Amino acid sequence: MAATRIVLRDPRLRLRCAEVEDEPFLRDLFKAVKGAQFAAGGLPSAMLDLVLAQQYQAQTAGYAAQFPTAQSLLVLEDAAPVGRLLLDCRAGRWHVVDIALTPAVRNRGIGQGVMMGVIAAARTEGAPAVTLTMLRTNAGARRFYGRLGFTEASADSTASHLTMHIVTGG
Repeated sequence: MAATRIVLRDPRLRLRCAEVEDEPFLRDLFKAVKGAQFAAGGLPSAMLDLVLAQQYQAQTAGYAAQFPTAQSLLVLEDAAPVGRLLLDCRAGRWHVVDIALTPAVRNRGIGQGVMMGVIAAARTEGAPAVTLTMLRTNAGARRFYGRLGFTEASADSTASHLTMHIVTGG
């Protein structure tokens, strides 16, 4: 199980498997991350809530269909949930399906700490690389992953999405 293999250097941070009771937090996290994007359309508040609920369900179902063995892990800071990591660890391949942090804790090194823990665990487990896919238009994410050492895997990229990887050895 990935949560037990990933060691985070900051003692205030840890990962644990998401449980059914975490569903309200995960829904609220999705709204916090995606809300502004959808609000730009000018929808009334009630309609926006409905759209975000539908989009959350669609994303959840889509990830489950595409990555049925992925583990949903909560990122905890001082035992309080502050984010989620969806990680697919198949034999010889670790893929970060999604990582999201609440806006209140961004730019504090938490995402970097989680990703460095994932990379180190993949290296220890003998996975040859860690991969991820993101929207090409997400310049901030591209800079973030570039600082961690990820490079474009152009053969796997599409017109709308960029696949990046970091070689871990394996």
